[in-house]
Amino acid sequence: MPTSPTRPLPLPAVYGHDTVAQAFAAAIGEVMAPAEERLDDLDAVLDPWRAPPAFLDWLIRISGARVEPGWDEIRRRRAVDLAARLAAYRGTPYGLGLEAREILRWVPPDFTLVVDDPGRVFTDSDPAPGAGRMLTVTLTAPAGQDRRALESRLTRLVQAHCPAHLPFKAVVTIAGS
Repeated sequence: MPTSPTRPLPLPAVYGHDTVAQAFAAAIGEVMAPAEERLDDLDAVLDPWRAPPAFLDWLIRISGARVEPGWDEIRRRRAVDLAARLAAYRGTPYGLGLEAREILRWVPPDFTLVVDDPGRVFTDSDPAPGAGRMLTVTLTAPAGQDRRALESRLTRLVQAHCPAHLPFKAVVTIAGS
């Protein structure tokens, strides 16, 4: 009996001479082949770099990636790719710096990001933390950059990573200004 040319359905040896069982298995194999092919391609849909653009919004939702309106496709794909690592470091200076480097591409030597984090652990030998502690994040950008746009982006970035109980200040300086 003929079986599906793409996926022959194996049967136990006891059914080797049973033409009805072989025909039934071949029919099931033909019916299941499209679904199995879809499942075989599922990794391409879940991979942020190979997924069709139509699936990107869905990937953003299921991964919890932080994206902003106006981000291009590449930046959105980077956000999905980085979502799991960022979830592990959300609320930390490392997570803030990771997103700044990997997604916003604020990398040295052009950009310098300094996080003054009062949330660190203090010991007896450290000076006591001052009252009204505030997270201060300073971005130094190269000349020619739009300070207002950078301040807006930096503020949204810090809001996403700053613990809710801690006030913050986002400062942008332009080199040579």
